[in-house]
Amino acid sequence: MQVAVGPFTRQGLEERLGPDLPAGVEIALLYYVGKLRSGRGAPTFPSFLQNAGFEAPVAEIELNVGPEVERVLSVEAERQHTTVDRLAAHSVFLYLAELDRLEDEGRVASN
Repeated sequence: MQVAVGPFTRQGLEERLGPDLPAGVEIALLYYVGKLRSGRGAPTFPSFLQNAGFEAPVAEIELNVGPEVERVLSVEAERQHTTVDRLAAHSVFLYLAELDRLEDEGRVASN
């Protein structure tokens, strides 16, 4: 599966998880699919990500997430009237936000 990554997505991943973009995107996609499968659902795709200029691709990443994950992402992208690439960006933003939330909770708990 190939996924195009825009500058904002790339920067967020590199700052939080390091230079291995395929690993970062794969983790985010698996996290997103896990939320979908859990019944908790994932936040709806935001309309601002539909703007083609927001995340113009800067890199193509080859992922091996397996056919079942690819199918889930394809179905979800179609359901939300978007592309798998944009859904991938959305999943990265959600994953990075979750990391920030957990980090903040850890700081509060240690004080």
